[in-house]
Amino acid sequence: MKTIIKVIGASAVLFGAHLYARKETPTEFINRVKIEFLKKRQAYSDWRQSYRDFKAALEKFKQQLPEMTQAINAIQRDVDEAMFQIEPRVDEINKATNKMNQNH
Repeated sequence: MKTIIKVIGASAVLFGAHLYARKETPTEFINRVKIEFLKKRQAYSDWRQSYRDFKAALEKFKQQLPEMTQAINAIQRDVDEAMFQIEPRVDEINKATNKMNQNH
């Protein structure tokens, strides 16, 4: 019992010293703590909502991933086909350019 009283007394002294150092009344302290608590609670609520939004967006992205993969593969096939068709022409241009450079 004495230990509990000592702890309560020490806590009261530390609380008083804290209030004195901050030049704050107990009412101001309670109001400040209340405001800070409400801010933290709102920030936590905002974070939770952002996290839920992120999870929903990630799920939507995962659902669209196969379609995006198909589109990327189709583009890659088109690029490969174009390169296949252009390559002989580029070779001919390079041969002509080399011939011109040799003649000069």
